[in-house]
Amino acid sequence: MAASAATGSTGRSGTQADGDASILASKITVPSLPAWAVPRPRLGRLIAGGIRGPLTALIGPPGAGKTLAMAAWAASQPLGPVAWVTLDEFDNKPRVLWGHVTAALRRAGVPVPHAAWAAPVDSMDHEFLVRLASVLAAAEPPVVLVLDDIHVLTGRTALQGLSYLMRNARPGLRVMVASRIDPLLPLHRFRLAGELTEIRADALAFSVPESGLLMAQHGVALPQDSLEGLTTRAEGWAAGLRLAAISMHEHPDPEQFVKEFVAEDSPVVGYLVEEVLNAHPPRIRDLLLRTSILDSFDADVADELTDGHTGHDLPGLVRANAFVLPAGSGRYRYHSLFAEVLRLKLRHERPGLVPELHRRAAGWYQRNGSLTQAVRHAAAAGDWQLAARIVVGELAVGQLTRARGDDPLAHEFARMPIARTWTRPEPLLVAAALAPAEGDHGTWLHAAESMLSDLPVPEAVPARLAAAQVRFAVACRTGDLEALAAAAAETGATLESVPAGVRAQCPWIDAQALSARGTAELWSGHLGEAAATFEAAVAALPASGGTQERTACLGYLALADALRGRLNRAAGDGERLSAPISPAAHVALAAVHVERNELRQAHGELKRAEEALRLYPDRMIGTVACVVAARKALGERHPDGANEIVRKARQCGPLPHWLERRLDILESRACAAAGDATSALDAVGRADPASLEVAVTQAHAWLAGEDPKAAKRSLAGHRDRTEAVPDHVRLEAWLAAARISYGNGDRADGRRSLQRALRLGEPERLRLAFVLERTWLRRVLRADPDLAHVYRDLLEPDLVSSAREPAQGPGTSPDVPVMLEPLSSRELEVLRHAAEMLDTTEIAAMLFISVNTVKSHLKSIYRKLAVTHRGEAVRRARQLRILGPGR
Repeated sequence: MAASAATGSTGRSGTQADGDASILASKITVPSLPAWAVPRPRLGRLIAGGIRGPLTALIGPPGAGKTLAMAAWAASQPLGPVAWVTLDEFDNKPRVLWGHVTAALRRAGVPVPHAAWAAPVDSMDHEFLVRLASVLAAAEPPVVLVLDDIHVLTGRTALQGLSYLMRNARPGLRVMVASRIDPLLPLHRFRLAGELTEIRADALAFSVPESGLLMAQHGVALPQDSLEGLTTRAEGWAAGLRLAAISMHEHPDPEQFVKEFVAEDSPVVGYLVEEVLNAHPPRIRDLLLRTSILDSFDADVADELTDGHTGHDLPGLVRANAFVLPAGSGRYRYHSLFAEVLRLKLRHERPGLVPELHRRAAGWYQRNGSLTQAVRHAAAAGDWQLAARIVVGELAVGQLTRARGDDPLAHEFARMPIARTWTRPEPLLVAAALAPAEGDHGTWLHAAESMLSDLPVPEAVPARLAAAQVRFAVACRTGDLEALAAAAAETGATLESVPAGVRAQCPWIDAQALSARGTAELWSGHLGEAAATFEAAVAALPASGGTQERTACLGYLALADALRGRLNRAAGDGERLSAPISPAAHVALAAVHVERNELRQAHGELKRAEEALRLYPDRMIGTVACVVAARKALGERHPDGANEIVRKARQCGPLPHWLERRLDILESRACAAAGDATSALDAVGRADPASLEVAVTQAHAWLAGEDPKAAKRSLAGHRDRTEAVPDHVRLEAWLAAARISYGNGDRADGRRSLQRALRLGEPERLRLAFVLERTWLRRVLRADPDLAHVYRDLLEPDLVSSAREPAQGPGTSPDVPVMLEPLSSRELEVLRHAAEMLDTTEIAAMLFISVNTVKSHLKSIYRKLAVTHRGEAVRRARQLRILGPGR
């Protein structure tokens, strides 16, 4: 028999080995490496590390490359002898198994004694195993016994004998096995003892570079993106990549082949159908085909689709490496290629069943609270009426009206056709909810509402609620305050008709109704009531989930707090948000930064708000953004820019009275800052004269006209006002009073008023009001350094430093440079923004001028300051006290 094996005979030898076992030489021969095999040193290192211990197991599905990996290692000239046995079902007879093992060992040069098998062919010969274990235990160097396809070894006696040998033939025996499933060996013992090396499918999978080498061996060149796509799609499965390489070698367009990898007549389909799918009994085959419509699944939904209790078969399929993979938390998925093949076979064999399976899946997911999955399967069935009925019935239309571009639920409706022949209102309601700002909401909404009376009451109530939510969303986009308030009220009233059980299953719906009411209160100018309502909406949301609704409510809450001067609360509301945040939140944070004179940060938030509003228009939020931007322009000493922003804000039609008043006040302040007292008085004259904020604005207008007596009359009685006035308004009143008193020479009253203003500004860090008064305030604080020092954390550095340090003019010190020519007001603005590290594009945007104009100003600044670049200009300006010290 030894002679037969040595000559590589592949037939049954007539010579007996050990007395009664015929030996096939092909079973004990290490497979030769094919010409297309590629080096995989990564796997070689794993195997080399594993065979230092008692047991190494390569476990993976058919075609994973297990045999080739072991053969490549064996061909790499290992230090010790290697005995190879390829197992088959006949090796479950102990005499056959051990006959091949001993023949392989002898072929590897191990001096195994020639002893006859004394027991019957199906029984254990303990004496034989003792002698064999004794010989192997003394082997030096250790011998590696390779058992390929060990999954076929299921006989209890054969497995017991192998386990006995592995326990007692140490240290001279190392075993390496390859299997499609976990072999029926005591793996747990080896694993607990740290004596098992497991190389499973993820390690056997080809990497992208390895796939590239395999393609090159077949003369196929693919672009990197196609190679990555192929490897990802095949999940590194060796047989799939090899079959692809063979097919592409003759294909006229390899890149196109990658896109059409799984086709009815492709080799990979044939392999997976014959080697995997058809290897299962009919019941399991049916389970695989029916559940292939799911991306991932658990046993319960599998039972739903198979009309039975086949879900319990799934763990066994995973253990069998049947291309069924665990997906975590009791869920499963199919290997990507196998999933495609299963869907192909399902469409081919039972095309009429596919829509029905998707409908059943939709129903199961709806019952189990997976709304997006339910809609996805209804859409896959082509049943858009069912998909829309699910969304309306689950009270989720409000979610669609706020959907962002990446919203998964909205994404599922992207392919829904808009048919004028819908027989139910739900698809039209969904279409109206998802329509862009300029879309045909009215037509679809009117058509849907005309059908509501035909619905039974249990279905009509959710549909009416959906219609109210769509009307509310449209009113937000257009700025129709009356329609918005009516839709918010109808949303709340209709929700009361929804059964308690349904509301309990949709915990976000109460928060949506509260949010609608809060929005109506906010745009009506009832800021305190709005903030309380949004707080209630946030509290109504469940602890987990509802992220979109929570983001919207917190954004509006932050805006309401910012508008009433509660900057700390607004900033805290913003900190509770997770990205991406809503347009309202961006505007609120911008307002906080503006009032704290953090103008660069405010600029960034306003830019983000602008981008968000382009995607999700909301006229009121856009107008408030203009208010914030105009305040920012005033802080940058750009009154003309502030007036231009106010003008643009008014172009879109009528606004709520309180917003109109804020725009009037801003216009007046901008005109006053520009020295146009007449226009300032005209603008503030349009506002409500009873308001303290209006009185302060009138005072500034009179001061711009150099009429401090009229300014004082405007502020008459402000100290005695008892009504609730926000601190930021009271601050500006005291600051205006301080300016008047200092101007009249009453320094004591001026100091008292200024102290009151500073104390009011401290809690919320309201810096902008003082920055707007920098012209006279700098002189006052220079003369009162103690007051400036007490409030140094609130005041800007240029105000505080000028109070503590005497001003130095040119020539005061030889180290202070001389300015060749004074800078213009616009050049000073450009220089201040340059000191904030803004680039020319950002400076141009903030000053409403062109980039070329900014560059011209910078050149003039360099000339006047006798410098050559921006950094030097900033340093020179600070030396000359043109700019405050850097932060």
